[in-house]
Amino acid sequence: MVNLGPTVALPPVPNSSAPSAVKSRLCKKYNSAEGCKFGDKCHFAHGEWELGKAFVPSHNDPHAVGSVPGHLGGRVEPPPPGPATSFGVFATTTRISVDASLAGSIIGKAGVHSKQICRQTGIKLSIKDHETNPNLKNIELEGSLEQIAQASKMVEELVRVTSANAAAKSSGGHANPGSNYKTKLCDNFAKGSCTFGQRCHFAHGAAELRKSSM
Repeated sequence: MVNLGPTVALPPVPNSSAPSAVKSRLCKKYNSAEGCKFGDKCHFAHGEWELGKAFVPSHNDPHAVGSVPGHLGGRVEPPPPGPATSFGVFATTTRISVDASLAGSIIGKAGVHSKQICRQTGIKLSIKDHETNPNLKNIELEGSLEQIAQASKMVEELVRVTSANAAAKSSGGHANPGSNYKTKLCDNFAKGSCTFGQRCHFAHGAAELRKSSM
């Protein structure tokens, strides 16, 4: 009879079905004037592209729902925010300081403007209080240099249009003769996404186009 020796116990197989937290609702603070202070650690989705995506709370989170084995510190990096290029190791953050009264226009009704910027560029956009000036807001853009450059142009265009509309309204609704008011077609109107209506600084069709007097 052959002696096979003592039985060696196999190591336990990690349980891959550990519960994970899922971002099932949109963050109410993200598109507000104050912005979301939790950033990537927020338990709620910062846009429709994050709905249904899993996240792992930190070990200090009293509401932690579980952990994923094999990841340092239990942290799992979130996937890219959509079809846009992933940030990778080249991610950076840029701040654009604007007048606090313009923050709502940059967000847009129901977040239409901020969502459009994020969707088209793949950027992460948030609005936070200025460090020293209560009359200003910081527009924070996180992404690659190319994404930030594209998103910055869109933000600056929103600021320019909003400021021009405010100036036209304060002067009785008429633009100065030397301005570019209604001299270009509104790109957002052609896409059906212009929220300014008759207050828009750009022409909604050829009938509204006027010649520049510059």
